[in-house]
Amino acid sequence: MSKYLVDPQNITNFDSKEFDLQLVILFWICAAGKKASTSAKALNNFLIFGSDFSNKILPFDIIKCFSEKELSFYLKKFGIGCYNNKSRCMRQLVEKNLNLNTCTVSDLEAVKGIGPKTARCFLLHTREGSKYAGLDTHVLKYMKSQGFEVPRSTPSGKKYLELEKQFIKLAENSSMSIAEFDLHIWKKYSNKI
Repeated sequence: MSKYLVDPQNITNFDSKEFDLQLVILFWICAAGKKASTSAKALNNFLIFGSDFSNKILPFDIIKCFSEKELSFYLKKFGIGCYNNKSRCMRQLVEKNLNLNTCTVSDLEAVKGIGPKTARCFLLHTREGSKYAGLDTHVLKYMKSQGFEVPRSTPSGKKYLELEKQFIKLAENSSMSIAEFDLHIWKKYSNKI
């Protein structure tokens, strides 16, 4: 198995080192609006290809090897959708030089292309004890099945924060951490989406 392959079914890792943190945030960017397994494979193939252009192996170093235009071309070539927006997002993220061990939701959302869901999914699955909800399709379908009024796609602003609080309460009433609860729901609904 490639060193760059993210396993969406086992995404939670609270002991991630810099390599894994960079890989996971890139995965969440690629997975926005796309099927997780497809995004993971496409990102893996791009990073393997890109590593030929760099004597370094960190995912961000590979991103740095390409101009935004080149990056967009290769993201498209490897099947990563919304490639223009995602190339801009990845380049901006790399240039911001955030500490992925300590960055906040606000730090991540300051990167154009990283919204509340992407930022929260990254933190939820890399920081133990995080109290966030990645309001993805699977979470929204679950909440709807529990009687909550939810939109068809990820909301923003006050509505996001309102639903996030409700999801956190549901998770806290389960016997799982919020990250475990999120992953459990994803596994349950991922084949139905």
